[in-house]
Amino acid sequence: MKRILLYVHYNKYDNLSSHVLYQLKKMRPLFEDILFISNSNLSKSDKDKLEKAELITDFLQRKNSGFDFVAWKDGFQKLGFENVSKFDSVTIMNDTCYGPIWDINEVFEKYDSDSSTDFWGMTNHRATERFKEHLQSYFITFKKQVVQSTEFKNFWSNVREYTNVQDVIDYLESPVTNIFVDAGFNYKAVFDTTNEELHHMPLPDFSYYNVAKIIEKRVPFIKVKALHGNPQQTSFVIDELGLISNYPTELIVDHMSNMFTPAAYNLLKYKYLDKTIHPNFLDKKVAIHLHTYYVDLLESFLDIFSTFSFSYDLFLTTDKKEKALEIEEILSKRGAVASVHVTGNRGRDVLPMLKLKDQLSQYDFIGHFHTKKSLEAEFWAGESWRRELLEMLVKPSDAIVTQLVQNDKLGLVIADIPTYFRYIALDPFYEGALSSDMNKLWKRMKMKKELDFQEFSTYVMSYGTYVWFRYDALKPLFDIEIQDSEVPEEPLPLATILHSIERMLVYIAWGNDYDFRISKNPVTLPPFVDVSLLNKREGIRFNPVAQADFAYFGGLKGAVKYFFFINKSILKYVVKRLLKR
Repeated sequence: MKRILLYVHYNKYDNLSSHVLYQLKKMRPLFEDILFISNSNLSKSDKDKLEKAELITDFLQRKNSGFDFVAWKDGFQKLGFENVSKFDSVTIMNDTCYGPIWDINEVFEKYDSDSSTDFWGMTNHRATERFKEHLQSYFITFKKQVVQSTEFKNFWSNVREYTNVQDVIDYLESPVTNIFVDAGFNYKAVFDTTNEELHHMPLPDFSYYNVAKIIEKRVPFIKVKALHGNPQQTSFVIDELGLISNYPTELIVDHMSNMFTPAAYNLLKYKYLDKTIHPNFLDKKVAIHLHTYYVDLLESFLDIFSTFSFSYDLFLTTDKKEKALEIEEILSKRGAVASVHVTGNRGRDVLPMLKLKDQLSQYDFIGHFHTKKSLEAEFWAGESWRRELLEMLVKPSDAIVTQLVQNDKLGLVIADIPTYFRYIALDPFYEGALSSDMNKLWKRMKMKKELDFQEFSTYVMSYGTYVWFRYDALKPLFDIEIQDSEVPEEPLPLATILHSIERMLVYIAWGNDYDFRISKNPVTLPPFVDVSLLNKREGIRFNPVAQADFAYFGGLKGAVKYFFFINKSILKYVVKRLLKR
């Protein structure tokens, strides 16, 4: 069989996601030619990845307009309908799904040998009052008899550009099935949803609302929006795929982390650091910065640093010359070497680290710690906090540095939540006051990704700012060169720029296209603590089974249509039940 694939790619950050590379690698043996149509402005290095791996045979760069249908139209015009008609089948596909979950070659063989099928797809959408039953357009294959028809050329030649997703469904996605059905061609779907029970689904879209059925019917692809739009089921789907398929589920986690929010609650379980990994450091340059405000704790850190298997340069900062002399004396007594800097008593541990920009920028990875004591908290709280941070981020440094070496997209390793903070609630007014300042700081760093910190009720952060990081991941923070005058004098009040930075590190790394890992707290959380603390009744709450995310269903126009559609359905149901009485 001589097949061709027109593959549409879009990434709002102009990146080439790893799940796309995997998808093309698995699809490539099925097609003689693959035209890769990018609605994103891909870098030369990303184009080179596609071409050097021979994943594509042709490339079309275009502006992001008209959604997938206009992109496919441009693809057909580039190839020429006469050339396209020489193929035994033509497949249109986009990158809005993960997969193939299973061997897709079996699916092609099934429909290639089925003479009763003229074109086929993965899933269909049953008829509603708004449109006819149709194949969903994320994947459709047309056989030669369809491609050579006048209807095929006429349809694609007359595709027009819409700016609303719902218009694309109404005027392009539904017609791309029904024009050919009306012309006498027959279609099939891997999962025919027309007679399936809807259960609690608000709309008959199984690809979005019912991933369990998609898996049960062995549909090779799972829609990205199905996992993003229904976050309560995401981790269950990922775990199930890990059990029943060979699909590398880390591709889902990586893509969702990069494209959406960096620290979504449904993905955090996949962010734990592997501390059992065999040390491997290669030739990377490593620096350790320890802000030594409490000199009496220095030796306990030096004891741990001496156990590291990798080479590193040590930078010590403190607030006074007298302390610097004490530090030099301790170093001399131990035969240890470090670069000691007096940075003043502003900015606690954060500003001293940022003042070492010229030095730290010469290193690949940096471990940032400080001789922590929490004078504002009870002694047991501050002491347990510091001990747990040592266990999570200082003692396992061999494993942390190794994973930074092995994963070039890993930019940050933070500590899990210290036990103390599992038992207390953060002040919502305090957090709200910070979010506005965090937004200003985000703009100041000129981050390319958009983020509104006021949308978060809390943050995934390294409490106490203990952190291992790749310098490039936090480079925007170093580059804005925060001044002493921006930080209040001690005693430090609440909601300062330091507190904002503490909460922003994971997000800064994400904004710079880096991922993060969490070093798990060895202290086990007692059973039901989270349930008891979080599930406090504050009036009656309604939690629907699945929500309609109208970003995927036509925006405001789609929401208005849905409002009338669903309420009309409810009214019909109520009337029917009343008449039966």
